[in-house]
Amino acid sequence: MASAPNFKLSSTSKTKLILPQIARAMDKTKIDYSLYLVTDSGLLSPSATSFEDHVKKLADGGVTIVQLREKSLSTADFVKRGKKLLSVTKEKGIPLIVNDRLDVALAIDADGVHLGQDDMGRPPELPILF
Repeated sequence: MASAPNFKLSSTSKTKLILPQIARAMDKTKIDYSLYLVTDSGLLSPSATSFEDHVKKLADGGVTIVQLREKSLSTADFVKRGKKLLSVTKEKGIPLIVNDRLDVALAIDADGVHLGQDDMGRPPELPILF
């Protein structure tokens, strides 16, 4: 039987789940939260050439972390968008956090996932490390 992956959960009103790959690679105190972008493709300017180009410009302007939030995309489209955006954030050296969707975060190998208190119950086999 495969063992459960080790995740780190913070105990805040909004829970940030840090995936194992970022936990190993980044010290939480070294992540720069000073300009935290939460995306919403529904608010994208009509003049933007693409979602990814828009985020790239914002990263060039000083964004230090990106949270991908998509409330209306199918899972397949969310994964596709996430993979494209991950290439942008990796190129810029900033973390990508996926909003509400652990499955998408794992599928794209995101740096983390942001879960609200009501977004997902904790399965008993998922260890919590503080």
